[in-house]
Amino acid sequence: MDASGKKIGKISNLTFTFDGSLKLKHFILGGSRMEQLLEAIKLKPDEDPVFESTVIKKIDTHIHLDTSVNGLKNFHDTISDDEIKFSDLQKLEIVDKDGAKVGRAINVDFDLDGRTALIAGEGLLEEKLEAFGLKENVDIIVPFKVIVSIDESIRLSVSKDELDTSLDGILRERAIEIKNQREAAAAHSHGKKVRVPAYWRYGPA
Repeated sequence: MDASGKKIGKISNLTFTFDGSLKLKHFILGGSRMEQLLEAIKLKPDEDPVFESTVIKKIDTHIHLDTSVNGLKNFHDTISDDEIKFSDLQKLEIVDKDGAKVGRAINVDFDLDGRTALIAGEGLLEEKLEAFGLKENVDIIVPFKVIVSIDESIRLSVSKDELDTSLDGILRERAIEIKNQREAAAAHSHGKKVRVPAYWRYGPA
């Protein structure tokens, strides 16, 4: 919602920069599904507005901006060539320092200063969650500190074995706590997310 309280759209994508640290850069607003379809098939110009976190006044059931929709910049005039869309980030395989596949990014978690951790799923991480009976309602966080490069894949500075060991340890320690939280949440008819750092030596992002 803009400064006047007008609903101006929903966030359809995010962009990030990477210069040794993955940082959130822009939020991209999308229109209706029909508008997105027309833009995709080139029947309507792609003029999605974008904004940075500095224009967010507060977040409750809506995201309130301290500017009007007319004060927002256009996607093509604002997004630089070195910015990475989250929709593109999701397509990349996360691999360890030796090139072994770990999984894919399914979400992100970011600090107030924009530093971003990846929420990972599939592959090794999914196997571990299943092994501990924790597949649902658990977020596995890959801290920004272990991400060393992003190109054709997302490469980490740790090996799969190190990641495997750290996951075993932290999940074993928290398995009972997590299961209790899930059971309590189920009793109230809604799920509760639990966050587990994938490489505990660095801690969560």
